[in-house]
Amino acid sequence: MNTRLEKERVRKTTLVYAVVMALIVILILFVVQDPKIKAIAIVLILLIGCAAIIVQWLLIGKREQQTEQALEAEASNAPVQSPQTGAPCEVSGQYHCSEHPQRKVAMVEGKRFPPCRGNKKGHSATWILEQ
Repeated sequence: MNTRLEKERVRKTTLVYAVVMALIVILILFVVQDPKIKAIAIVLILLIGCAAIIVQWLLIGKREQQTEQALEAEASNAPVQSPQTGAPCEVSGQYHCSEHPQRKVAMVEGKRFPPCRGNKKGHSATWILEQ
């Protein structure tokens, strides 16, 4: 996301927060009769509203950085290797034998790969994840 566009969005949100805070303060001034409660309520409203605005301004650009870091981490991951019979499954999904593509198994993460029975007897196999 463009930081300029994000700043514009935060400016608009800040304006909305300010208007809402002003309306709540005006409402408190008319509705609440006790001066102590009125003062406490107004101060709390202003503190909470200002804190929300400050947090928004401090987070500008953070979302973009997190997205970039996630994309870099995803790109740097090594491609998933084809597991052998007996190896634990690291990625759940449908796998097929490299020698017998018609022989398929549904695997769950942590479960061990079985031998292939594609030629009527079991053999050690390399299992390929289907996309």
